[in-house]
Amino acid sequence: MLVSAMLLSGCSLYQKYEANNTVPSDIMGNVVQPDDTISLGALGWRQLFSDPLLQELIEKAMKNNTDVQQALLTVQQAQNDLASAQLGYLPVLSFEPSGTLRRFNHETTRSYSAPLIVTWQAGIFGQVTSKKRLAKANRQQLDDYRQAVQSSLAANVANTYYQLIMLDRELQILQETQVVWEESLEAMRVLFEAGLYMSPAVYQMEASLASVKSGIVETLETINITESALCLLLSETPHSIARSKYGAFVLPDQLHVGLPLRLLSARPDVRQAERNMEIAYYKRQQAHQAFFPNITLSATLGWSNGEGAVNPASFLAQAVASLAQPLFTQGKLRAQYKNAKLDQEKARLQFVQTLLNAGNEVYQQLRICHKTEQKAAYLSSIVNSLHEAYIGTSELMKNGTNTYVEVLKAQEDLLTAQITEVQNHYEGVQALINLYSALGGF
Repeated sequence: MLVSAMLLSGCSLYQKYEANNTVPSDIMGNVVQPDDTISLGALGWRQLFSDPLLQELIEKAMKNNTDVQQALLTVQQAQNDLASAQLGYLPVLSFEPSGTLRRFNHETTRSYSAPLIVTWQAGIFGQVTSKKRLAKANRQQLDDYRQAVQSSLAANVANTYYQLIMLDRELQILQETQVVWEESLEAMRVLFEAGLYMSPAVYQMEASLASVKSGIVETLETINITESALCLLLSETPHSIARSKYGAFVLPDQLHVGLPLRLLSARPDVRQAERNMEIAYYKRQQAHQAFFPNITLSATLGWSNGEGAVNPASFLAQAVASLAQPLFTQGKLRAQYKNAKLDQEKARLQFVQTLLNAGNEVYQQLRICHKTEQKAAYLSSIVNSLHEAYIGTSELMKNGTNTYVEVLKAQEDLLTAQITEVQNHYEGVQALINLYSALGGF
C-alpha cells in the first residue's frame, strides 16, 4: 500500500519548485529599447555615488542603522532555522532516566531506568524534504529583504545628502542676492535724497530685501532640519554634516535601464514576491503530505531494575515502529490543503502586482530624468538672460531712464529663475537615485 501511494503521488510530493514567470516586454512602458542591455541597476552604489564624503556616510549608515542591524539579525535567525531543517534527516537522540518510589500495603518498592532513546521519522512522503526546502526559501526571502533595506537606506542617505547640497546652493544664491539688493537699496536712497525718486521706491526695496533675509533664515533652518534627518539615518545625534559643493554631481548623458529581465532579477521586492510563490508552493506540498502516513522508528537501550526488584539493574532493549495514518480529521486536512492552494494563487497575484508596480516606478522615474535633463538647458538660458536684463535695467535706472519698478521686477525674476534651476537639478538627481533604487541597484 505504501509503495502504491508513493508511485501515485510521488511527483507532487517530492517535486521541487520551478519558477515559470514571464515578463511583458512593455513592463516599463515605451521608454526602454529592446536592445538596451546596459543596466543602471547593475552598478554598485560606489560607482554611482562617487563623492567620497557621501560614500563615507553610506558606509557609516550601513554599519550603524538599526533597521539594517535588525534585518541582519532576522537573516541570522532564518539561517539557524535552515541549519536545523537540514538536520531533519538525522534521528533524535535523548537520554531519559527516571525513577519511581511506590508504597502499597506497608511495602515500599523502588524502580528506576536509564534508557538511551533514538527516534527517527522516516519522512518517506517528502515531509522532511519539503520542510528543508521551505526553510531555505524563507532564508533567501529574508536575505532579499535585507538587501531591500540596505538599498533603500543608501538611496535615502544619497537623497538627503544632495538635498543639503542643493540647499547650500539656494542659501548661496540668497546671500549673493542680499548683497546685490543692499547695493540697489543704497543707490535708491542716494537717488531719493537727490530728489529723483519718491520714498515709496525705497520702502518697496526695503521690503524686498527683508523678504530675501527672511528666506535666508528659512533656508538655514531647513538645512539644520535636513542635517538632523540625515543623522537619524546614521543612528547618530544631530550634528553638522560635511558635504561637497554644488556642481560635484553630474547626471549621465544617457540612462540605460536594461531589459525587463534585469528588472525581475535585480529588484529585491520582486525577488521577495517570487520567494513568496515558492514558499506558498512548499506549504501546499506540506498540506498534501499531511494526508499520508507518518512513519516513526524508535529504539531504546539502557538499564532497568524492573518493578523494584532487589537485584542489580538488567539490560533493557526495545525497538518500536509506528505508523500514523489520518483517517477522519473533521475535514481539517482537506480545508488546509484547499487554503494552501488559494494562498499559492494569492502569492502569484501579488507577484504580478509587484512586477507591475516595479515597471511603473521605473517608467515614472525615467520620465522625470528625461524631463529635468531637457529643462536644464532652458533654465540655464533663462537665468543668463534675466541676469543680463537685470544689469541693463540697473544701468538705465542709474541714468534716470528707467524706473525702480522695472529694476525690482528684474531682480525678483532673476532670483526666482535661479532657485528654479537649482530645484530642477535636485529633482533630476533625486529621480536618478530613485531610478537606480527602482532597478535594484546596490
